[in-house]
Amino acid sequence: MKLSIRFNTKPAQLMISLILCCFLLLLVSACSKGAKEGGVEPRVTMLSQSDSKAQKVQSSPTNAIHPSFVTQQELNTILANGSGKPIIPEGRIVSAVLPHHLLAGRLLVDAMEALALQEPNLVILVGPNHFNKGERVLSGFSSWQTPEGIMEVSDEAVKHLLAKGLVVRNEEVLAKEHSIGALVPILKHFLPEAEIVPIILHHDVSLKEVDALLEGLEAFVGDRAVLIASVDFSHYLARSEAQAKDQETLRHMMNFDFPTLFSLGNDYLDSPASLAAAIRLAEQNGIREFDVLDNTNSGIILRNDFIETTSYFTLVFTEKE
Repeated sequence: MKLSIRFNTKPAQLMISLILCCFLLLLVSACSKGAKEGGVEPRVTMLSQSDSKAQKVQSSPTNAIHPSFVTQQELNTILANGSGKPIIPEGRIVSAVLPHHLLAGRLLVDAMEALALQEPNLVILVGPNHFNKGERVLSGFSSWQTPEGIMEVSDEAVKHLLAKGLVVRNEEVLAKEHSIGALVPILKHFLPEAEIVPIILHHDVSLKEVDALLEGLEAFVGDRAVLIASVDFSHYLARSEAQAKDQETLRHMMNFDFPTLFSLGNDYLDSPASLAAAIRLAEQNGIREFDVLDNTNSGIILRNDFIETTSYFTLVFTEKE
């Protein structure tokens, strides 16, 4: 049975039809306005936290929750890929470099098991803005949904960076950036009580801008904080070429050779500025060496010499006691 509205030439029926059409137009207009409020389409997410935390999120309508980048099943698969024999570096980890390609799940799990031992309560997560959208340095207040609950953002730290003019808030760009979103579920699993400061950088962000950002973060990088650079290394090369490029990059990193690192393209790494943030913070803490926990590429992991690879390092910069 098809329901239709027909206009009738009789005055009473015509008036009723006009009133009904006006009502429908107003209803559509109101729904459209609600959907677009704030410039971002609303997202429906499942909250897996306690009622009190869910109420906190709902009471902040401007801070919509970013969706999870992985399902519970995918997270379980990643967690199962750990070697079970992580390298535990001596001393406090000040900064680290981790991949954001989840094929490198074993590297991520091993590194996070080592980091979790020092129980940081704040993670400054710096990665590339892959699509170079928005301003040069972006951050945001919105929490992140993960299969194991909501990962909160440090409002205090983000407000501080905004007040200093060091970042611009852009939740829409941030929500789509896998250099942050891919790592958040893993961080939530290993550091369930920690907060994060998500920061993404354009490809051409300079060392001077990185130094300014670190200066702005100085009040937040104490003993219970760690900075993680979310960086993938060589891209689109054959397995053997990727390994050769990685050795070059490793040499420049060991020399703290910032000018050369900033000159490297995507065939070496995807974000020199993010990498520099981890190295520079270590240098500011008197650290001039680091531990390579692992280095591999997707060709090795998949046992395929014919694919275009992505390569990965896990590095930690530790303050010796």
